Amino acid sequence: MFLLAALWAAGAVALWQWAPEVMAGLPDPLSWHIHEMTFGFGGAAIAGYLCSAVSSWTGRAPIQGAPIAALVVLWSGARAGLLAPDVPGWIAALASAGFFWLVAALLALEARRAGKGWQPVFMAASGLAGVISGAWILVMEAGGFHPAFPAIAVLGFAAMLIHIGGRMVPAFLDYAARSEGQPVRVVPALPRRLTLAAVLAAAALLAGGAISAASVALLAGGVLMLAYIATWPLSAARDDVLLAILTLACLWVPVGLILWGLSLRGMALAPAEAQHALVLGAMGGHFMGLAARVFAHRTPMGLKARGGIAPVYLLILCAVPARMAGLIDLSAVLWCLGWLGFAMVMTPHLSGPLPRPVFSGSRRQG
Repeated sequence: MFLLAALWAAGAVALWQWAPEVMAGLPDPLSWHIHEMTFGFGGAAIAGYLCSAVSSWTGRAPIQGAPIAALVVLWSGARAGLLAPDVPGWIAALASAGFFWLVAALLALEARRAGKGWQPVFMAASGLAGVISGAWILVMEAGGFHPAFPAIAVLGFAAMLIHIGGRMVPAFLDYAARSEGQPVRVVPALPRRLTLAAVLAAAALLAGGAISAASVALLAGGVLMLAYIATWPLSAARDDVLLAILTLACLWVPVGLILWGLSLRGMALAPAEAQHALVLGAMGGHFMGLAARVFAHRTPMGLKARGGIAPVYLLILCAVPARMAGLIDLSAVLWCLGWLGFAMVMTPHLSGPLPRPVFSGSRRQG
């Protein structure tokens, strides 16, 4: 799923940017673009994370075999169905919804078999994502466009990143800091929870058309997230590529929220550019940082990045300000090259046994 996410991150942007004949055949190209960068690219990456991390929660072997094949079929079917002019929209909608619902079902099944490791937040989020994605496709195929869909999708994924990265990254940083002999820093959970509440409130307010109140919620969420990140032992990421990627991805969350909040008040960037800080910077960085840990070097000092990870992430990182500055072609080139390069680095490591735990170098670190 991580490989599919990387390939589609490049493929969807390339189609949007340089294949006008394909876009001309879609009922609503802009709606397709937003959907595919969130539920297509983001959905594959989230599935890759959840189906890998579940083994750490349950103590069972990672999900593999037929369930993963079914996820690939549903995900691929949704992508193909949206681009094929003769495929009824309800088929693509059902495939996309079924993909997310299968992820939720697999999480529930693994927890039931293990008798532990229940993750109701992820199960509920996957189920809701299926509903929103399927509804979005049906509305899009009917020639309509609901303005609430993009805001809900982007902020929904931002909330997932805050929930996942907001707990994982400070834990990794703390482990690295202790390994270097630094004193342990207490990271309070309250700012993260308040940030989540602000982001979810902003999504609800935007869906209801309360623009002014939503801007306040976005600004509050950005400031709270900055305050939360300030409590982390950030110096531990200085010499660690994998930690640096995840830390920078976390920093894009408050930047994106604050810019979005300001844009709704007619300040700074346009809302679309501000949202790209979250999609390209935060989502892109989180997903690359997590996927790179799966096939990283396992050493006595923890995980170490494979060769090539730093330069391909740098391409992704540079694509964000380029897009926000309106240099759309340059941003698309950097983004596509970065993800294609990442896929090339990842591919040789797809065979062989999967190391456990998947995202950390030791049980203590995870």
